[in-house]
Amino acid sequence: MGRTIKLLLLYFAYQLAFFGVFTGVYMLKNGIMETSDMYGSTYMSLVMWAQFLSTLAIGLHVVLGKYVSADVFRLRVPNKLAILFASAVFIVVMGLWTNYFSELAELPDNMKEMFEQMMNNPLGIISIVFMAPLVEELLFRGAIQGHLMRKWKNPYLAIVIASLIFGVVHGNPAQIPFAFVVGMALGWMYYLTGSLIPGMLMHFINNGGSVLLYALSGDPDATMVSSLGENGALYLALAGMVLTVVCIFYIGRKLVKEPVRWNEENNLQA
Repeated sequence: MGRTIKLLLLYFAYQLAFFGVFTGVYMLKNGIMETSDMYGSTYMSLVMWAQFLSTLAIGLHVVLGKYVSADVFRLRVPNKLAILFASAVFIVVMGLWTNYFSELAELPDNMKEMFEQMMNNPLGIISIVFMAPLVEELLFRGAIQGHLMRKWKNPYLAIVIASLIFGVVHGNPAQIPFAFVVGMALGWMYYLTGSLIPGMLMHFINNGGSVLLYALSGDPDATMVSSLGENGALYLALAGMVLTVVCIFYIGRKLVKEPVRWNEENNLQA
């Protein structure tokens, strides 16, 4: 777990560095000594840049530090298009029931205001839709889960631990369970294919779909229940659960009948 802890410390260090510098410069320039006085449009723009640059920095660190091999950017399985299409359907139908249960849980959303501001900012949208899928898959699936799968005999334990870390790192009670479940799906796809491409696509669809629904709804507080009614939301969630099981069976039994083999030399074996 030493390598995992090191990567997590680097992840938080980059965030602390960029947010700290940007916040410090803003406070000095404006003569502000308390953070409660800082929430204006200019400061939020700096927050967007800090988020973008810290994410970029950890992504470059993972790649340049060779925590992942070039193999993760190749999809070396038969029926590549079928895999990608099934992955897209998989994450969409998962969203039908994960969102429903997230709404029922009514966990505190400490990041709601921040996300709303990001979804109304071009740089924030780029960070959510493009940067997060790329860098988070490199870090949590490629560098952390990949390392644990090579070191441990039980790949599913590695998927669970990496997904748990992925969920907790989000730091927002409303996101943690959802991120954990989605992380399990993304981790399973990485385990089956040895490639981050399906996971990046799924992550992109998940985040992009959230931004699109926010833009189209016209109501940031809209939920499945408020939009479809209690019965409509329940039936849609049940349909999503059934289709999720179908996707798991189809991908694991029809498209990738045997997962790639992982060795300890940081390479995949076909």
